[in-house]
Amino acid sequence: MQLGFAMLCAGSVRAKNTMNAFAIAVAGITSGSIAERTQFVAYLVYSSFLTGLVYPIVSHWFWSADGWASPARAENLLFGSGVIDFAGSGVVHLVGAVAGLWGALIEGPRIGRFDHAGRAVTLRGHSGILVVLGQWSAIGRTAVTTTLAGCTAALTTLFGKRLLAGHWNVTDVCNGLLGGFAAITGGCSVVDPWAAVLCGFVSAWVLIGCNKEAYVNEVYPGQPGSPYGLFMGGGARLLAAHIVQILVIVAWVSVTMGTLFFILHKLKLLRISAEEEMAGMDMTSHGGLAYVYTDHEDEVKKQLGVV
Repeated sequence: MQLGFAMLCAGSVRAKNTMNAFAIAVAGITSGSIAERTQFVAYLVYSSFLTGLVYPIVSHWFWSADGWASPARAENLLFGSGVIDFAGSGVVHLVGAVAGLWGALIEGPRIGRFDHAGRAVTLRGHSGILVVLGQWSAIGRTAVTTTLAGCTAALTTLFGKRLLAGHWNVTDVCNGLLGGFAAITGGCSVVDPWAAVLCGFVSAWVLIGCNKEAYVNEVYPGQPGSPYGLFMGGGARLLAAHIVQILVIVAWVSVTMGTLFFILHKLKLLRISAEEEMAGMDMTSHGGLAYVYTDHEDEVKKQLGVV
């Protein structure tokens, strides 16, 4: 999965930052929010802090057998059900998203991301191939729901963006596919296939702005009466447990990662200079360009004082 994130991030940035994107993709989901403008030392600090303290505590809360919100507890389940987050919608993706949000807010947007009127400007990545390759799928029993959600989201994004923007875009489709995968991770082991399709459809529209039946039934037989959703037996108690999960994760990650990014910012260890950002981090931090698309690399290095 980390290889997928690396290719997705590398393909989505401009060519002048390709090597940097591969280097920092080990920081996971958060790296995409602060790509192309963050000092490499900041990636090392925040990724160590995130994976060494913030994430382990969250995963213990919801995945450990004795976590206070785990559905595997022998007794005293949160609201009688615990939080069902099988593959990490909250534990992984929400943690990374909130951390990335604070990083982006404190660091600010990339140069050129908005015009003088405040309108967003598209900064296109340099490799659609890497973006396409940077997707992942599921294994085993959860493959059905994961695939259904991802494919539904991809197709919905494809046609939705076509209607709204008037063109076909492979990057939009890949983003939709990834959004569908992320949206289904929490309940991929317990939801029915129709619910996975609905999840993918909704996730695609959230992203945009706001099967074979015999095979599915064979590998994912129906389980009536299972407490796995608001309308599937779980009721308001399960919904309440997940609302608690969201609030707790947002609060914990905001306090920890928000504080860390603020400290890095004050110490001037977070954002690179405007000159480095314009030249690209491959040139200024990684010894040269990943692609030889200019004959003036040595001249640019000399101007920047890079040996």
